This record gives sequence, C-alpha cells and structure tokens, in this order.
Amino acid sequence: MRLPNANKSFDYLENLVNATGRLPNDRTHVVKLSASYRFGFDLTAGLFVLWESGTPLSEFGGSRAGGFNYNFLRERGTNGQAPSLWDVNIRLTYDLPSILASAVRVRLVADAVHIGSSRTPVDYDQIHYFNVDANGNQINPNPFYMEAVKFQPPMSFRLGLEVMF
Repeated sequence: MRLPNANKSFDYLENLVNATGRLPNDRTHVVKLSASYRFGFDLTAGLFVLWESGTPLSEFGGSRAGGFNYNFLRERGTNGQAPSLWDVNIRLTYDLPSILASAVRVRLVADAVHIGSSRTPVDYDQIHYFNVDANGNQINPNPFYMEAVKFQPPMSFRLGLEVMF
C-alpha cells in the first residue's frame, strides 16, 4: 500500500513484521539514451529512449489496527516483479525567422511521446486480505488481488509554439 506520510507503519509492532526488503519503486536496472541533432536549416530532432526493470511486488493482509493499516504477509518485495518497461519519445523543433529584429524568437515544437506504448501494467493491487479475525487469521480475500491498476500512458502527440523574449 502506497500512502506516504499517511499511514501508521511504525505505530503497531505487527506492521513491522516482514517490513524489510526491496522498496516499492526499486527499479534495479535503468538504461537511458538521449540524443539530438541540429540540421543546417533551423530544424532540431531529439530522441529519448528508456528501459527499466520492473518494480518488486508485495503481499499485504489485514491488520488488527484496521483501516488502511495492512501487514506484509511475506517479506516486502518478494511476491514477484512487475514487467520491465520501455519508452521512446521524439521531439522536432523548428526556429522561425526572427520577426522583431531578434527581440522575439519563435519556435515550432512537435512531440511524439510513448511511441509504440504497449500499455504495460506498472502497478497491481497487492492487498490479498482486507481483515483479520479475533485469532489473527486473514479473512475477507480481495477479489482483485494482483490485478493491474495502473498502466503505461498511451502514445500521444503534442504540437506547440514557444515564444522567447
């Protein structure tokens, strides 16, 4: 459960069991490539490529504290791994001729982001059980456990105009 600064992780000893391990946004491997080239006729092309390994997944269960206080049922980050992600972005810019004796510069911008996005899942519902009974046994299983809840953004295009003065 990702509720930064809004949980009681350290208020109850039972929440500390299995709480060591890989953090939720641990991407062990990340490769980035950034390049650009300025052509002789005021056109610039840029490319950004990213590949990163998947994040670790955890298994949460209910807590005697109730509410949004979930316990790790296994060591944090040991319940598999989300798929690795890749992303490609391209930018083209064209500097228009100066209009007001170089006091104002205008540039046309075209971006293509998340080219070829496969809409890979980036986060899953990791809560396996919602509550515990009087004996501390996990009850009320989550029907959506390990279903994807967030995906990579879709491919999109953006056109713009930059005015510099």
